[in-house]
Amino acid sequence: MLTSTERVGRTRIRVAADPDGGRCQVRTATTASDPTVAMLRPVVVHHDAAAARVSLVPEGALLLAGDAIEIDIAVDRGARLDLVEPGGTVAFDMRGARARWDVRIRVGAGAVLTWAGEPFVVAQGADVSRRLEARLDAGATLALSETLVLGRHGERAGRLRQSTVVTVAGLPLLVEDLPLDVTTVPGLLGGNRGLSSVLLAGQEVAEPSAPASHRYDLDAGGHLWRRMGAEVHESTLADVWGTVRQTVG
Repeated sequence: MLTSTERVGRTRIRVAADPDGGRCQVRTATTASDPTVAMLRPVVVHHDAAAARVSLVPEGALLLAGDAIEIDIAVDRGARLDLVEPGGTVAFDMRGARARWDVRIRVGAGAVLTWAGEPFVVAQGADVSRRLEARLDAGATLALSETLVLGRHGERAGRLRQSTVVTVAGLPLLVEDLPLDVTTVPGLLGGNRGLSSVLLAGQEVAEPSAPASHRYDLDAGGHLWRRMGAEVHESTLADVWGTVRQTVG
């Protein structure tokens, strides 16, 4: 919801396969409620008959106090979208103000979305609400990699309220709320400031090659891997992400 103090930047991406076998259709759009808000510009790196590769390129400093980033992604039936980021995101000291980062995803039947996220750093003094809502039709696949970093080197943790809701064919697969700040990080992360996650929804990796360490098997199908570390390189799940990418093709 837009408030009088928010600067909203919206990014929309929609990918649809071409029924005639030509290049898939990639539609992108960006809008801003204020010219000072930094935008995430979707840049099409590659696309062919059924798949597209898009880079989310920031056009300024993200995140600042009052920023409200909204990302809407739709991958239609039978299509594929691979999202990449050229670099990480830093939520800076907001001096008592707030920012938000909302992602809405819809993946159609037989469609695939992969998103290789770079570190999301919540600096000391930042206050961020970060929400992911993903709706998958039956037969859809979502593969998502992300790393949260609470505070830059030598800093205390900023405040992050992370909410994730993933449904498959209308049924909940993953529903999670993570309140992370200086008071909760010791209990939830054991004093670590890095938390990496890989989510695979809609498919399962084949045994015995599936990495079992740090893995949670979800009741409705799929897996969630988590690894913590005092430094970002200690919490990386690059090996797991490689296996997941092989699984989804």
